[in-house]
Amino acid sequence: MAPTVFPGTTRGGTSTSRTFVAPAAGGWTGVALTEWQLTAQEWIDEHPHDEFNYVIEGTLMVSCDDVTVQADAGQVVLVPAGSRGRYWAPGHARMLAVYGPNPEGRPTTIVGLRDLDGDDRA
Repeated sequence: MAPTVFPGTTRGGTSTSRTFVAPAAGGWTGVALTEWQLTAQEWIDEHPHDEFNYVIEGTLMVSCDDVTVQADAGQVVLVPAGSRGRYWAPGHARMLAVYGPNPEGRPTTIVGLRDLDGDDRA
């Protein structure tokens, strides 16, 4: 079987993401792969699948199930399936997100993206 190249589809705005392997609407048994970044922003969502974030550069703060962790460049953080994750970058962070299988195609609940003010950057 020949290798496959995934060039990526970019979405802009205040937070940029580039999807290489998109999650299929009807579900998927492999993985989905997205590069994304935050700059003094937070993103909150809840996935029906595991979500791994490899921090390429910067520092990413992640909170779920009443636990907050800091992931620096070169580290991976996992938000387990069914957990609501709050992701924020006090400065700048660029990540590679890997979504685990979601064969039933259950939807993600998106709470949203917002800019952090001075008090929220901790």
